[in-house]
This record gives sequence, C-alpha cells and structure tokens, in this order.
Amino acid sequence: MKTERTYSSLPVWNHLMDYVKSIYLLTSTFPQDEKEGLGRKLRNKVTDIPVMFASGTNGQLGPESRSHISQSMQALLETETLLVICMQLSIIQPKELENFQEQILNINKEFQALLGRINRNFK
Repeated sequence: MKTERTYSSLPVWNHLMDYVKSIYLLTSTFPQDEKEGLGRKLRNKVTDIPVMFASGTNGQLGPESRSHISQSMQALLETETLLVICMQLSIIQPKELENFQEQILNINKEFQALLGRINRNFK
C-alpha cells in the first residue's frame, strides 16, 4: 500500500520540480567550459533545494521542519546569486534572469507561507 508523502502533496513541491528542470535545461545550453564550472554548481545547488525540503517535511510539517525549509530557502537564494553571475558573464540574458527570479520569488513566498503556518500551529 502506497502512503502519501506530505512534501510531494504540497503545491511548492511541483514548483520546485519545475525550477530544477528549468535549471537543468538552462545549464545544458552553457558553453562547454562553463558546464563543468557554473553549470555544475547550479545543478548541485538546485537539487539541494527539494532534497532538504523533503527531508524536513516527510510525514508532516512540524517545528523540526523550520530549519529544513530555511536551508531550502538559502539554497534557492544561492541559485539566484549563481544566475546573476551567469548574467554578468553574458552566459544568460537579462530576460532569462528575470524569468528565473520570478520563479524564485514565487517559491520563496510559498516557503514563507509554510513557515508562517508552522509558526502559527507550533508556538
């Protein structure tokens, strides 16, 4: 019998998966010398986000989930920094960065809402 996992039933989970796929598609277009540099860093960091999120929210959202969600938020912002570097190096265009920043902002809002929910339920 299959049991439902809390993390994968949350809307943010699908947005995280979309973000991971977007970053993987983007980095596949990087120049060869950057696939091993910034491309690898971005891929490693972007996969950290859902992994940390899942490890902290498997089963239920509780007080212990706070640190995992915070770590996921930190990794999300680190990917934004790497994307800004990519734009500064002309690897991606400003419009691409804007599109990713919109995704980042939306995911960050969802993380904030989850943290608010945890804080209200577990004072």
